[in-house]
Amino acid sequence: MAISGNAAGAGLFERSRVCLAPMAGYGDAPFRLLCSELGADFTFTGMVSADGLVRGGRRSLDLLRRLDGEAPVGIQIFGANPETLASAARIAERSGASFVDLNFGCPVKKVIRKNGGAAMLRDLALMERIAREVVSAVRVPVTAKIRSGWSEAEQNYLEAGEALERAGAAAITLHPRSRSAGFAGEACWENIRALRERVSIPVIANGDIRSVADYREMARVTGCSLAMIGRGALGNPWIFRDIVSDARGLGEREVAPAELFAMVERHLLLEAAFMGEWAAVRSMRKFYRWYLRSYDGARRWRVLLCTAESIADVRGIIDDLRKELGIHGRDTAQAAS
Repeated sequence: MAISGNAAGAGLFERSRVCLAPMAGYGDAPFRLLCSELGADFTFTGMVSADGLVRGGRRSLDLLRRLDGEAPVGIQIFGANPETLASAARIAERSGASFVDLNFGCPVKKVIRKNGGAAMLRDLALMERIAREVVSAVRVPVTAKIRSGWSEAEQNYLEAGEALERAGAAAITLHPRSRSAGFAGEACWENIRALRERVSIPVIANGDIRSVADYREMARVTGCSLAMIGRGALGNPWIFRDIVSDARGLGEREVAPAELFAMVERHLLLEAAFMGEWAAVRSMRKFYRWYLRSYDGARRWRVLLCTAESIADVRGIIDDLRKELGIHGRDTAQAAS
């Protein structure tokens, strides 16, 4: 008997250690490629509207674009209609998705108003039906991302996990905050442990993992070896390399300033090749505060970078910053090592 894609591909989640989270506005193909090169076992697109995919919307279809050299990529979709989500999953599969991820955790109001994202935590029967329909529609694995519950008083992540397992999900990511908490407070890693002990499929730990030390503590508390890194990777894609290196007993390697600035330039050039210079220069503006956050006087340099109008302008500003810090030359060889 042939093994379905859902079963055959699920080994990705068993053997992996660290992945890049789906991040709207940040997780485009150039950034995913950088994280892949630095050790992310797999990555996700930003959240894609199932309705938009089915309608053939350009913005939705653009989110499916990938670059050669990326690690396996999961396409994350959201919506509230099982049939529409199944159709969107088929489109994602045809585009080359390594797996399809269902977003049942987004707390953003415009998504909630359409009964998508975390709103599904208030209707587990519909969540299970959606997952079942999508699993049946594609041969690639289907995963899901959830939160602990709708609010602190309505925590039903264990029941949601059981529903997703029954529906045939290959893995579940838990961000252990409620919908009402947003990103405030601390992630409750004990919830991840409880879910891991309740279901038999892999659980991916997510939330507040910003360093190797955080990863170690997460693994100790949850018993999970697979972590999803989101904001912790912004300005620090080396976090994937360091987690993998630490697991091999090799420890972390400090990122030298020359290496960081080489990464900023490479990131910019990848974005330009992907979307054109005008769009890339503007898209990169949201990344500068993350890359430069540890430098004295960073605000002044961010203002300059965020008003630059061309690649030449950006590179000139970075060269001036190098001079101020006494850095000579461009360490391009180290940017993705």
